[in-house]
Amino acid sequence: MAEAMHRELKGVGYEVFILLLSILSVVNLVVVAVGTFIGRYEGPALEVVLAMDTIITPFFVFDFFYRLLTASSRRAYFFRGWGWADLLAIIPLFRIFRIFRIVRVATLLREYGTHRFMADLLEARASATFLLTIFLVILVLEAAGASIYYVEQGDAQANIGSAGDAIWWGLVTITTVGYGDRFPVTPEGRIIGTFLLMSGIGLFSVLTGFIANVFLAPPAKPRVSRPSDDPRAAIAAVRALLAEQEKRTAVIREHLDELERSVKLKAQATG
Repeated sequence: MAEAMHRELKGVGYEVFILLLSILSVVNLVVVAVGTFIGRYEGPALEVVLAMDTIITPFFVFDFFYRLLTASSRRAYFFRGWGWADLLAIIPLFRIFRIFRIVRVATLLREYGTHRFMADLLEARASATFLLTIFLVILVLEAAGASIYYVEQGDAQANIGSAGDAIWWGLVTITTVGYGDRFPVTPEGRIIGTFLLMSGIGLFSVLTGFIANVFLAPPAKPRVSRPSDDPRAAIAAVRALLAEQEKRTAVIREHLDELERSVKLKAQATG
């Protein structure tokens, strides 16, 4: 049971990323549905939310095929592992089906255990930080795009006139490129732009550091698997560590014997 659960998890950092992205998508759907139903929040903000929800669709396409191709049983994943819900949720209008993946991932992480979860997260902190940064970029870009379009659309001199303009402005601002073809003209818009600039400096510094680490860091040393919750597996892991330590001790003894023989030979030669 524990082994099957471990195989289903595609890495703690990746699962947390998909969980957060799924929650964001469901929240977007609820916001759009409520806004459309009551007719009060129709307009620029909802257009940006819909556009961003469409932009994150490739992540869900990748997630479905990744789980399908790496599943021990593709039939079991599709029918019993909520694969059909993942497939339907690729379509933006059916994003409500991401709730099944949210519940499944949350259940798996809870059964995995807090101690093992934190240990795995610490071990894979580089990739987990990278994925979390990607999610934060999406979240900040959506929030800033919806806000800037909302506050700018009423100004006669505004040049951000569509959801595409708002997202484009947010993208070039958060990356600190700043082409200048789209820019806020209202005081509220400039406040939002300042916030986005500060966020972009921090977020893209993390991304740049991760990419540099991937190319420049030395190869990681092989790790000895940690003992699991199974006592027999824990005993086997400890025995493996002991055997490895004995091998290292034997090598050290050999070097020590060679040094002693070398000292004796030199002493005899000088005597």
